[in-house]
Amino acid sequence: MIRVLLVDDEPLIRLALRELIAWEDFQCEVVAEASDGQEALHLLQNKGDIDLMLMDIQMPGMDGITCLEQLRELPDVQKPTVIVLSAYSEYDYVRQAFLLGAIDYMMKTRMETKPMTVVIAKAVAGIQARMLQAEREEREQRALHTKVVEASWTAQLRGTSTQDEISIGESDAQGEQIIACVHIGASNQATTYTVPMIRQSLEGYFTQLTVLPITEQEYALMIYFGEEAAQGRHHIRNRLAEGMERIISHLKQYVNQGVSIGVSDFIQSRHEWRTAYEQAQQLAELRFFTREGRVFFPEHAALNRAQLQALGTETWNRKDLFRCIETGQPWKEELEKGFGYWRSMQTKPMKDIQKMYHGFLWELGALLHARECDWPEVLGHHEAPYETLLALTSMADVHFWLEGLVGKLAAHLDPRRLAIQQSPRLIDKAKAYINAHYHEPLSLGDVSEWVGVTESHLSKQFVKETGENFIAYVTQIRIEKAIQLMWGGMKLFEIAERVGYPNQGHFSRMFKKVTGQTPQQYRESCKLE
Repeated sequence: MIRVLLVDDEPLIRLALRELIAWEDFQCEVVAEASDGQEALHLLQNKGDIDLMLMDIQMPGMDGITCLEQLRELPDVQKPTVIVLSAYSEYDYVRQAFLLGAIDYMMKTRMETKPMTVVIAKAVAGIQARMLQAEREEREQRALHTKVVEASWTAQLRGTSTQDEISIGESDAQGEQIIACVHIGASNQATTYTVPMIRQSLEGYFTQLTVLPITEQEYALMIYFGEEAAQGRHHIRNRLAEGMERIISHLKQYVNQGVSIGVSDFIQSRHEWRTAYEQAQQLAELRFFTREGRVFFPEHAALNRAQLQALGTETWNRKDLFRCIETGQPWKEELEKGFGYWRSMQTKPMKDIQKMYHGFLWELGALLHARECDWPEVLGHHEAPYETLLALTSMADVHFWLEGLVGKLAAHLDPRRLAIQQSPRLIDKAKAYINAHYHEPLSLGDVSEWVGVTESHLSKQFVKETGENFIAYVTQIRIEKAIQLMWGGMKLFEIAERVGYPNQGHFSRMFKKVTGQTPQQYRESCKLE
């Protein structure tokens, strides 16, 4: 409601202003009256919330002009919109009133509903426009304040804040609280719905909630317990468990995001934020050792440590594994020792364990390079193992993948297979197979399978020992056989089929590519008709 003050030394005029104007229609309420300017100023200074003032110019005591002059000294928030009341003979005063800030005037000698309504409607429209503008500015200020505060809080959680940033929003961050780390799985991607979905999931659980993006895959969730704190930590813990499970369920159901959440201990002040968030991050990393899509509380870490202490710390000499691989001995038992060693490292940060995996991959790669081999030869594709490792989100998946990788590596470096590959009979065997099967559909895969090596290795060896690639060699053999058959007077389409070209046009093109002549031209030039 717009609050109205009537100022006139004549009670009858004030009564007329109350009754002749339908204030409710303009969402206005007359909240006070004054008989002169001094009394009006006193009301304004004490109430401070008058929006519209209708004031007579000529009054005993303090008149309207003097009051307007005094109004200019008030803070903007206390200055009302002023409409002055005047008689016919007071135009000079009206002009002066306008100069001092009045927006309109009414004739006291013509107090009729219709003209007064027009003036009030105009004044109310202006007041409402200013109110809307003030509300917008206030919202913008609040939004800016929130943005600055949240940026400061984010910097503190990341450990990058300055002393000035730490002081920002200090009063907004008091009381008992927890910090959670919401981690989005590597196979998922954050969307514009992630933060709203997190907030919506906790709607009705906690009233004081802040969600801060830390990285593309990670969000900090800050929950303050106001009234909830009186209900005890046991109650809060149960509410936290329910709320976090809702986040996991809703993100999976509605935006198909797999998330894991780590929840810190209870803390009391902003100075504990960084430590609490690091704790929440480490708890969220437990997903690597179990599975994605779980909530981890501090007791989960304690239980994990107790289990590992009961098992003891594994030891592993990976040189024994490499020796088995190089000599063609059984290697799975040695690799399982490595898996046990990595499982015993679960109290370490996940990034440290990932460094161990990367180091192991690097040593496997070095073993390959020592034999003048590379990963594409072993795997049959060009995706680097390091990239595959980054995409795996659990220790079980990593170990399963590593077992397959080591298996392929061991098979590729098996001394018996290498002896066969390095034998000078390898290409002789391949040539013999080609000579026996040139008239059939023939591929590099067929020959490499028969010889017992990979396509890649056979292709390299073929070029190395014959000076031409596999396809060129097969084509040359077929054309030579075709020329031999021409001397027997066989028809060309029969010859084409005999040497492995069911399509005579294709045979003709290959023949010309090798000899420079079509089969018919060759036959004529050699007088084989």
